[in-house]
Amino acid sequence: MKKEKCVVTGGNGYIGSHVVDVLRKANYDVKVLDIVGECINVDICNLSSLLEIFEQEKPDYVYHIAAIANARTALENPIKAVEININGTANILEASRQNNVKRVILASTCWVANAMASGIIDETTPFLAEGSGHIYTTTKIASEYLAKDYQKLYGLPFTILRYGIPYGSRMWTGLVLRNFLDRAFSKQPLTIFGDGSASRKFVFVEDLAQAHVLALQDIAINQVYNLEGMRFVTLKELAELVSKLVGEVDIIYQEDSSRRGELDNSRKIISANKAYIELGWQPQIDLEEGVRRTINWYQNEILSSPSNNSNIPVFAG
Repeated sequence: MKKEKCVVTGGNGYIGSHVVDVLRKANYDVKVLDIVGECINVDICNLSSLLEIFEQEKPDYVYHIAAIANARTALENPIKAVEININGTANILEASRQNNVKRVILASTCWVANAMASGIIDETTPFLAEGSGHIYTTTKIASEYLAKDYQKLYGLPFTILRYGIPYGSRMWTGLVLRNFLDRAFSKQPLTIFGDGSASRKFVFVEDLAQAHVLALQDIAINQVYNLEGMRFVTLKELAELVSKLVGEVDIIYQEDSSRRGELDNSRKIISANKAYIELGWQPQIDLEEGVRRTINWYQNEILSSPSNNSNIPVFAG
């Protein structure tokens, strides 16, 4: 029996590579589209190239994960963020439409909650007229609307997955836990911007990736799902956990005006009940276990690089 084919844009990236892993483990034929690494190299802003690739590969499903995912990069270069995150999404949807793709699974973010009122937030909560307050967030909201428009106007099915704050192996520098590890293993204090009370529902990246297989169920057609971690974790708690596991690293607090407009979930609770009820998805790895696994990856993959200082301490917990 012929395997169903999945195309994963951004499949060599942090989250995308984990999605590729779980899809292959689930016995799908997976093709990676990216601008780096071993894959089908393509720029998602080039529609003609995408059309050629889709016509050749004939994917059954398309996972669109490629994007500018760094909010600070989007803030510094808003035009590029709009081009890649919005125009790129439109190109993926158009290539999918023209090649009769069964469904596009679109990566979105919990940051869209910035454009929602306080309270308990689920997938039916509307966006506020005053907007999101951040270029990155607005590009993701626009991508969601594009997916819904392509379904209504052209009959292209979608599933939207709103990621919580992921952590785990293959994290890129700049994400909070990766930043803590970079500093901790370089014998520098961990830096928290603010007073440390800001909280996130961190979700282990391998748990997050599993949702992408479950999202291929028929019940997920034309649906949106929040994918949140087990519980709220303050940045102070995360820093203290890293300090404990690595070996009593100092923690300092400071302000950073470049972080304006970022995720603010004070007085907001994002519900992932729909993903549990309809898809059977819920996170399995708790914070301490996830951080331990991430530290082990960091030791084995990052610290082993010849460019790293051999005097950096090794985690033994």
